Amino acid sequence: MQLTVTGKQLGVGEALRSHVEASLEALLIKYFGSAIEAHAVFAREAHLIRADLSVHIGRGIMVKSAANATDYYPAFDAAAERLAKQLRRYKRRLRDHHARLRNQPEELETARSFVLGGGRRGAGFGAGHGWAGDSPCRHR
Repeated sequence: MQLTVTGKQLGVGEALRSHVEASLEALLIKYFGSAIEAHAVFAREAHLIRADLSVHIGRGIMVKSAANATDYYPAFDAAAERLAKQLRRYKRRLRDHHARLRNQPEELETARSFVLGGGRRGAGFGAGHGWAGDSPCRHR
């Protein structure tokens, strides 16, 4: 997994970077095994620290979360908790969908067959007027 930890107008230390990496690895292994890439962005908003997390799990699956706190670690932990909740819900939805499809009996429906048009050629409504069986329909 490719992990990017950045700070907007503030420095991100090695201790915070390793904490983010360890937490995200444990979280992703618990629910999906691995991810393609993950981004963690820390920014200062007035007197709070904002942590934005985005994880690209698979083709077309991007999960994002954010949280505010007075320090870096609580902000990241709150955002990671929200991310875990989203991943848990998504995983449950996938599991329930597949279980429902597996347990659902197949309903077979018999096809009806019938012939449109009828009678012999040249008889009935439109005989001799170019309708109702005067010439076969040709499709290209």
